Amino acid sequence: MGWNDSVTEFIVYLSKNRRMSEHTCVAYERDLQQFGEYLSSVGINQLDGVKSNHIRWWMSELMEQGIKPRTVNRKLSGLRTFFKYLRQHDMLLHDPMSRVVPPKTAKYLVKDIPRVDLEKMFARFPWEEFDTGERDRLLLLMLYTTGMRLSELIGLKNTDIDFSRNQLRVLGKRNKIRDIPLHPELADTLMAFTKTQSSKWVFSRSNGEPLYPVLVYRVVNKYLKLFSSASKLSPHVLRHSFATHMLNNGANLMAIKDLLGHSSLSATQVYTKSSFEKLKQIHGLHPRK
Repeated sequence: MGWNDSVTEFIVYLSKNRRMSEHTCVAYERDLQQFGEYLSSVGINQLDGVKSNHIRWWMSELMEQGIKPRTVNRKLSGLRTFFKYLRQHDMLLHDPMSRVVPPKTAKYLVKDIPRVDLEKMFARFPWEEFDTGERDRLLLLMLYTTGMRLSELIGLKNTDIDFSRNQLRVLGKRNKIRDIPLHPELADTLMAFTKTQSSKWVFSRSNGEPLYPVLVYRVVNKYLKLFSSASKLSPHVLRHSFATHMLNNGANLMAIKDLLGHSSLSATQVYTKSSFEKLKQIHGLHPRK
């Protein structure tokens, strides 16, 4: 089987069997097609002709083009998953990734938005002066107080909220469902807001359709930059701030993992590093330093 045909079959498998999101499938397909074009340029058109050297040469070419190591690693991860799928379905006997060493990436910590900045924003901003102020304030509150993902917020429907239990149900990555508790005050605000809406979506546009990612990003960035000097202001940073502030207040790491919908604890442990950095800064103020 040729490269393009096998990629098409693989993407269908990811969508139907693995139930990956359309966004993820598109990203996989784009990266695999890019590597396929490289293979064609060096005269490789069949799966069994792909060797580790081809991947290493492609990786070097990407780095020379100025592609960041983190992006190269993402592309290599897609190749690794693809080749694993081919071997499991007896379409490839060898593993071209076996001798490929991914480039090292610089480790960095996402900075949370200081709690005091968020408290000032929610308390002082004149939300009522704007047509979408009520919606925008609730949107920001939901992201910060639940830690939900951007895609989960956009896909939230009125039927996903259980006001009798003060909780909501979200559809996370790989179609995993989880329940998130709501603070009573937030639940009351949410109930009052949904009663004024005619759309099935909790957050919608004037035409009743759900919000889209770029719009939510703009809303978040618009308000946060008025109160915070943090270098990055986005829905994901609010999710990060939720986890970091919970941990700083003594929340259990496993509980935070469940609230965020992480499949493994290793994904949640990044927040312990962020909190440890704060501890080091505080310790630096000790008079016997």
